[in-house]
Amino acid sequence: MDRWQIAAIALAVGLLAASLYLRPPSSGKPVPNPQESVRPIPAERTQIADSATRDLPPPSIASKALTLRNDAVEIRVSNLGARVEGVELLQYRATVAPDSGPVELVTGESRGAMFLFLGPDPLRSLEAAPGEVVSEGPRHVELRASQGGVTVTRRLELDESGYGGHMTVSIANASNETVRPKLELVLYGQERPAAAPDHFPRYSLVASVDGSVKRTPVAGVGSTGVVGSLLGRGPPTGAAYPSPVEWVGIDSQYFLLAAVAQNSREAAAFCGPLGADSGEASLKIQPFEIPPGTHVERSYRLYFGPKIEEVVAAVDPQLSHAIDAGWAFVRPLVSAFAALLHWTHDHVVANYGVAIILLTILVRVLTYPLTQRSMKSMKKFSLIAPQMKEIQEKHANDRDKLQEELMKLYRQKGMNPLAAMGGGCVPMIIQMPVMIALYFAFQTSIDLRHAPFALWIRDLSAPEDFFAIAGIPIRLLPLLMGGSMLLQQRLSPAPNADPQQRQMMTLMSVMFTFMFYQFASGLVLYWFVSNLLGIAQQLLVNRAPAPATTRSETTA
Repeated sequence: MDRWQIAAIALAVGLLAASLYLRPPSSGKPVPNPQESVRPIPAERTQIADSATRDLPPPSIASKALTLRNDAVEIRVSNLGARVEGVELLQYRATVAPDSGPVELVTGESRGAMFLFLGPDPLRSLEAAPGEVVSEGPRHVELRASQGGVTVTRRLELDESGYGGHMTVSIANASNETVRPKLELVLYGQERPAAAPDHFPRYSLVASVDGSVKRTPVAGVGSTGVVGSLLGRGPPTGAAYPSPVEWVGIDSQYFLLAAVAQNSREAAAFCGPLGADSGEASLKIQPFEIPPGTHVERSYRLYFGPKIEEVVAAVDPQLSHAIDAGWAFVRPLVSAFAALLHWTHDHVVANYGVAIILLTILVRVLTYPLTQRSMKSMKKFSLIAPQMKEIQEKHANDRDKLQEELMKLYRQKGMNPLAAMGGGCVPMIIQMPVMIALYFAFQTSIDLRHAPFALWIRDLSAPEDFFAIAGIPIRLLPLLMGGSMLLQQRLSPAPNADPQQRQMMTLMSVMFTFMFYQFASGLVLYWFVSNLLGIAQQLLVNRAPAPATTRSETTA
């Protein structure tokens, strides 16, 4: 029975470790100079675009900034090719400090956030040419540039409210030659140092390819890595994705900058490095021709904002895939827990830490029948543990005889051997989806971002900041959680008092403490409170009269 429990706990550890470590944190390296870190695009990428190294306009050309703004977003647009140089989210602070200013989505200042490449000459000379402002308003700007009979008009516009926008490019050919555009909209990302107060967790290049989201972490995107260096591998070249591509973007745990293709069947994508911890996500439209005397127009739907499902879906339903709510089998639970957390905060107590505690109590109440049965079963089997151990030692070399004598003991005591596994292992497995769903609910709920709890816990979405010794963070909540987990295990009766299994359970407590040390304090708070409630329940079971072992049990 204990081996089944250990296997279940090991599975839980593996699932949590995979969720944590498959999305690596920042490398913590200083941000390099983007001008120095640009490397030529590898040959493998030529089918997507060959223009990423030409994205900076000549230094001699002065840039003029134009500002677009609605109630939620402010965008800075350069007159040189309508480059989006900056994006601020007015309703979200950059850091936990009240005066920190709005979130700035752009992390690579020299390249900005977004730029549209046009293709070979004569369009190439118009890509970063100074544009004439032909129309301007609080939420839109239209820039026009002409050369040799070819006119390119770019229009950027924000929605009346919210986080959506549009980019439209119109190319008119009044020359005597056919023009062949190769439109490529590129979004840029530069990893901030891990110690930066406005560091973006899980900052990634993203592409939605035929409904499947592909992510490339920006941290380390341009480096070979330790293993690659040992194997003699060169720097990564990125990944090209053929059509259909719905959208590309730069996202983090809570925010998304994305561009949606007008027609996914004619769009391809590329996500790859521009240097150490610097990358691009590009959306390329299949080449087409513009004969003399004609013109064409293409548009993109844009999103700059938080990863909130209803907000994202209101701009474009395809962008909902950007929200990582876990595996399909836990997503209903993730949505339910996130909604319940938000409702508790709005209607019961305006503190997300207290809301998490109330949610923990509710989960414990709902799973009480399972955990109570588990604890009673473990206590009942612990009463015959000495006899079980005696039989195991006596018939250690005869497995068939061992099983026969154990079954005989169970019959004499009126006990069903499946009750131990049913009471101990099965409830743990049933609770595992709850634990995983809560993990994803806490990780994806932007409501917890910068939400304080009490004392030194000022941000439930991040690891706590108690104090540090020689630069090493000392976090009290994970240590308390690990201690409570160890205490709960010590209080639990063991049907088979094997010292090795006790040591393994202690090791599990240490592993959980190590893992939770990097988790958001909201999740650690949930697990700590759950352990305290489990300890109280175990004490009540231990103090209750010993259950009878002379009557037959039903089923497990």
